[in-house]
Amino acid sequence: MLDNAVAWGQKANGLLHGYANFAVNEHQENLAYNEILTNPDVLSDYTLKFFGPEGPYPVYESEGELETPGYRTEQVVPEYGNFPAPPDAAAPQQPQNFWGGFNEIMARDPQNAWRVLNQAQPNTVASKLFVME
Repeated sequence: MLDNAVAWGQKANGLLHGYANFAVNEHQENLAYNEILTNPDVLSDYTLKFFGPEGPYPVYESEGELETPGYRTEQVVPEYGNFPAPPDAAAPQQPQNFWGGFNEIMARDPQNAWRVLNQAQPNTVASKLFVME
């Protein structure tokens, strides 16, 4: 029993040290972001390094630099033929059947239920709000 308590305490101590190190690292990172965003000189230096020749997004000034190996210079034509057609919009329903259909769509496809509400006549939603009050 005592060995289990000691093992638990050591594990808890390790977790607390891990959380403390994480918090310190996050605080230092936040201070660095704050320095970059509030000091114009630091922001300028960071931006120049970021878009400089050794940065992740180098900016090329001439056509000769663009033709370096590894960078595509030809026009890329996207292929749109492989995508399925978008679903057809549902026709507006009569007010008496609208809420039953809306309830069914909310159960089946809730992320697209707003489209049904957009197609409803204004008095349909207003009458529902009046009844609810």
